[in-house]
Amino acid sequence: MTLQGPRAGHLISLKNLGGAERTFTNFFRMAARERDHHVLLQTPEIHPMLQPEYADFTGRVHDIKRYCGIKLPRQLPWLRDTCQARMLDDEEVQAIVVWNKLRNHPLHFPDHISLIHYEHGSAWFVEPTSDITDYLSRLDGIICNSFAASRMLQLSLGISESLPCRVVRNSIVLPQVTSDHPDERFRVGFAGRLTGLKAPVIAIEALRELKASVPHAELWIAGEGILEDALKSLVVKWGLEESVHFCGLLSDMSDFYSSLDAFVCPSWREPFGNVVQEALAHGVPAIVGNVDGLPEQISPGVNGEILSPSRPRESLAVYGEDFITGPDRVYSPEQDAIVVAQVLEPSEIAQVLKQWAASPQQRREMGAAARAIIAQDFCQQKYCQGIGDFIAEVVAG
Repeated sequence: MTLQGPRAGHLISLKNLGGAERTFTNFFRMAARERDHHVLLQTPEIHPMLQPEYADFTGRVHDIKRYCGIKLPRQLPWLRDTCQARMLDDEEVQAIVVWNKLRNHPLHFPDHISLIHYEHGSAWFVEPTSDITDYLSRLDGIICNSFAASRMLQLSLGISESLPCRVVRNSIVLPQVTSDHPDERFRVGFAGRLTGLKAPVIAIEALRELKASVPHAELWIAGEGILEDALKSLVVKWGLEESVHFCGLLSDMSDFYSSLDAFVCPSWREPFGNVVQEALAHGVPAIVGNVDGLPEQISPGVNGEILSPSRPRESLAVYGEDFITGPDRVYSPEQDAIVVAQVLEPSEIAQVLKQWAASPQQRREMGAAARAIIAQDFCQQKYCQGIGDFIAEVVAG
């Protein structure tokens, strides 16, 4: 089969199982069957759970730290650069796409090959140092997984608005199972690492307030993390042992999402928010803060609600210093500016949940709308085409 488009080499590490690795693997699995995409591994290891996805493409997966089977010595950078440039020419690579890495690149970037940066959230963690500025000045284009990511690059790191940029939001395969929102149940969900940044304690605070008007409400928490023991202690202190369920790490997240009636994402920083997309895809309306890329997935009153963070993040320190650990700079869509992070008020979350709990039919309608929006605007075919088309435009330009 003849592959379409220019040959693109994607520079990425696949040894871990984070959001960028899963996003790239889903993209490559679909796009590589039609377009001429190759993998440029930063490290030779591929996570065991990802290895099967690359089994059919071994000829298009390259270890950039070896040339002709020989490991390139890091102590001889001139030799490494020469061999890497030769390897890229041997493979006839026309564009290099760097996935979510702004510094310390282990690959030599030849001037005659188009250089594209894929932004998946790295811009929130760095300052405009000289090495980052040099890298950004080399770019021929940028792909961002949210509009917020593009603005962070521009506002924080000084990327020119004239540089070609394409927002291609994360995609998901629409699952077959969905929530049926039974009348007798109201189950709220949280999914993510149990860390300060994800603010799971706010979901518990909101349930605590909700129980006064919706006694049968429950909160199910999927994930593990440093705050787990402290959160469980608060649940006991507040008498919520029968209502809050810690599910740990789950192998079947689809079963988790489809058992929910509402989803809460209280994170104070989310470049996009994959867990929100996953909940929506399972027909579960979601509540998010108006921060970073989270509101780009929500149509208020249609598939969820957007609340403005107005509470000082330091207020969570009453539970311990680990509850406020995380970056303090976020992008505000309301102000189109980088601001100091704040967090959601649990009473405002509880008010929305109270309305949803009173109307299972409303939740069913919102869930159906959520799945329709996913199918229309966040499908994998559109995602793969958006990235492939942009690479082709940059190379042609």
